[in-house]
Amino acid sequence: MKTKLLLVALLVTTNAYASCGSSFCSVNTHWDTQGLVNDDVLRIDLRYSYANANTLRSGSSKIAPAQPTGSNTEIENLRTINQMLNLDLDYSIDQKWNVGLDLPLVMRDHSHTFDSSVSGPFVQQAKFTGLGDVRVVGKYKFDSAEHHAGSGMSFGIKLPTGAINKTMTPPDPADPATPYALERSSQPGTGSTDLLLGTYYHRDTENSPWGWFVSGQLQSAVNTRDNYRPGNSLNLDMGAHYAFAPTLTGLLQLNTQFKNRDTGLNANPTSGGHSLSLSPGLSFVVAPKTNLYSFVQIALLQYANTDPADPGAGQLTAPWSFAVGISHSY
Repeated sequence: MKTKLLLVALLVTTNAYASCGSSFCSVNTHWDTQGLVNDDVLRIDLRYSYANANTLRSGSSKIAPAQPTGSNTEIENLRTINQMLNLDLDYSIDQKWNVGLDLPLVMRDHSHTFDSSVSGPFVQQAKFTGLGDVRVVGKYKFDSAEHHAGSGMSFGIKLPTGAINKTMTPPDPADPATPYALERSSQPGTGSTDLLLGTYYHRDTENSPWGWFVSGQLQSAVNTRDNYRPGNSLNLDMGAHYAFAPTLTGLLQLNTQFKNRDTGLNANPTSGGHSLSLSPGLSFVVAPKTNLYSFVQIALLQYANTDPADPGAGQLTAPWSFAVGISHSY
């Protein structure tokens, strides 16, 4: 079996007099859509990913955080550390159909300055570990007369299993008895049910260690709650893999993501944007049907939407991220 590697597409976080930082790692581990696995009955993938959103950006430019003025608002000037542990299960029903389940554990640590007119500026923090939004995805393989190529489509649903009620400490000194809500985009879950639709194509070069793939996935919320709707997102990936040795494979991917602005009374208008990232990595076979992999993603371009009513607002973005994991097939 060929070796595999993980790809993490980084979603932009929010911020300065803006949103709290909704950055998280969007992971592509559908190895069959990349032509990197055999037709095994069950595949299990466990991975850890990390991204530190600490760069304030407005549009495509880095900006300096606002200075405290006693405005009784948040100043997104610090950071959002995003960690995630994903357990992916992929089961083949037959040669054409398979179903996948993604169980995410979100570990997030966000801090910013609260510009209080009562006590002066102070640091607020939200730190938590909890279940995120679970995804169930089905995939269908199209017939192919070429044994070294394949294509198909995927469709599924993201469930509102993650919490949306996390708070920050300490609270606003002007109202210390009321918990200070963490922004919706930074919660473990979105509270929405989303539809997922994707397609892919992969090809190995005959009599060569090279192979390549392209894929795309659209995500759109169809059922929301609490006056918050996350913006639609589109992920487009292309990449190549090269077998250096029977047990060692290198991958290089180009990952593009577009995300619309969040909407609703509880949404921050300073949200959404687009990014382009380069994602190199390696995978190593440590036992029959068992692979260890590592991956680094470097942002080539990041564009963070601003608030139309406050063009000086920005978002916290992460310039790089990494992931390590283990994958086993049965």
